[in-house]
Amino acid sequence: MTNVLSRKMVGVARRVTHKSGYVSFRAKPGYHYVPDVYGRSAHKHLDIRTLPVFGETAAEVIAQGRTLLYYDRLYTIYQALTNAQRNFAGAADNLHAAEVGVYKGGGSYFINSILRSLGVENAYLHCFDTFEGHASADVQTADTFQRPGMFEDTQYESVKQYLQPFPDTRLYKGRFQEQCAQVADHKFCFAHLDVDLYEVTKVALEFFAPRLFAGAAIIVDDYGFATCLGVKQAVDEFMAEPNGFVGFHLLTGQFLLIKHG
Repeated sequence: MTNVLSRKMVGVARRVTHKSGYVSFRAKPGYHYVPDVYGRSAHKHLDIRTLPVFGETAAEVIAQGRTLLYYDRLYTIYQALTNAQRNFAGAADNLHAAEVGVYKGGGSYFINSILRSLGVENAYLHCFDTFEGHASADVQTADTFQRPGMFEDTQYESVKQYLQPFPDTRLYKGRFQEQCAQVADHKFCFAHLDVDLYEVTKVALEFFAPRLFAGAAIIVDDYGFATCLGVKQAVDEFMAEPNGFVGFHLLTGQFLLIKHG
């Protein structure tokens, strides 16, 4: 009798809340809920956390707490790296990839780990960050929700120690505009830009565009985020001119650029 009464009470509560504009349901571990624009069949999607190589590596990096990226955005990076391994592994004696906006190093750790898992032994990862948060000179009017010093809770030495298992990683401390000349002679198979700001995104796109292999990808983080309007402006301006790239705004909030021949 008690169970029957409980079910009836739950049913009444659901009807009342539904009429008030609310819906109640049992939460599932590992699930979150998004607007319908993301599709009504999300429950049918492949659980990328179960994928070999990717799933374990992403889980490790997320658990370490040194990245703000989650499975969805890490998976985009993973796919770009698998394409790079397939298309460019024999293109040069050494491959070069880059991450601009390293923060605490989690993204760089993930990139390195995936390249190692894919058997790419001749790849150098070049990592750029102030390691002191946003530089005042880089925060522009377009960066409405950003401020100098954001993401300053990181340290160069800490990240250097964290990435020590990957001896082919190079860290560059300072503004990207002042450090990028050190890698100007390289050809890149991949670049990840995660800087949240208009000026740095703009400069980085212009820097890597002529230095990318045809078919290589640039992933720009935060393009679709309302808190990073400067990033969207920089990408939109870059894509407004013929530049040899095709671009895709992904529902992860990232923007994917692929250089064509």
